[in-house]
Amino acid sequence: MAERKTAAPSARFAALDRQLLESYRRAWESGAAAAGPYLACRIGCTECCIGVFEISGLDAWRLRQGLSALALREPQLAAQVKKRAYEQWRLLQADFPGDRTTGALAADEQAREAFFQKFADLPCPALDLSSGRCLLYEARPLSCRSFGLPCRWGAEVLPPCRLNFQGADPTIVAAATIECDPQDLEGDILQALGNPPDTVVAAALAVGSRAPGERE
Repeated sequence: MAERKTAAPSARFAALDRQLLESYRRAWESGAAAAGPYLACRIGCTECCIGVFEISGLDAWRLRQGLSALALREPQLAAQVKKRAYEQWRLLQADFPGDRTTGALAADEQAREAFFQKFADLPCPALDLSSGRCLLYEARPLSCRSFGLPCRWGAEVLPPCRLNFQGADPTIVAAATIECDPQDLEGDILQALGNPPDTVVAAALAVGSRAPGERE
């Protein structure tokens, strides 16, 4: 009998990540149905696409996979995303609260917050400003998949986007509150990955890559 091959780490993590993303998808659809007309989220609304924010090592891994897939389908679009990421990372490095070579964020929450506030008007490198589309939508970070609805994380409930639930009764907001990962599958995956550090989108897409126009 032929020996069964062990799945490559990328394939194994991709399978686990799909389970996690499915949990987020189900939670979002449930919340969106409860929110009804009070949900303003749609293509072209970029409220949650402006400003630098932290992402997990798993998010970074997914984004890189997404950029590679985009490069196969639409190489020119992928090159645009990569160029914006590289340019943005160059801009962020001087103030980056962490390792400016690897893009790993330091654990200092106060330093992180000051950094995010300083660059609160900077659009995500994956955002197509002309259309308001995310060019890496299928590979977007988990926070992008839950932003907009009120989210429960343990005993804490994060508020919804300010554009949603305007004039809604509190009971509607409560009914639309979602819990995306009740089993903490993300934590399990991060542990399996060796608990990689948090980073930002620009660093995830730019670190280790060549500058636009640079030769092989």
